[in-house]
Parts: sequence; C-alpha cells; structure tokens
Amino acid sequence: MVREDRVIMSVKELRRVHVIRQTREKKLTQVKAGTLLARVAQTGDQGLAHRGRGKPSNRRIPEKVKAKALKLCEKP
Repeated sequence: MVREDRVIMSVKELRRVHVIRQTREKKLTQVKAGTLLARVAQTGDQGLAHRGRGKPSNRRIPEKVKAKALKLCEKP
C-alpha cells in the first residue's frame, strides 16, 4: 500500500509556495517574485491577481470598426 505524505500549510505559506514554484520554473524573475510577495503582504490575496483583470483590453477593436467589418462580411 502506498502511503501519502501530507503537509499542512497556511494560506500565506501556500501563496509563497506558488510564487517560489513559478520562480523556479523561470516564469517569474526573483525581482518580480519579491515585488509580488510584497504586494500580497500589502493587499492580501488580491495582490496575486493581475491588475488588468476586469478592464477592457488596450488592443480591442473599436465598436465602429467592428460593426463596419461585420457589415462588409454579410452576405448580400
């Protein structure tokens, strides 16, 4: 029978593990990780979320252009 090892961690520790894992996988630089952990310390869990979440994209196509393109694509 295979035995599972379990480690009990607080939410704060789990956040750190996540950031450290991303740093080890070279998805984050150490400087970015430090900034992120500092932001988490100041704002809590919300500090991990991307600040642009919920905001419209800077690369979005204006509604006028989108409407014109759709009108041109309509079958006659």
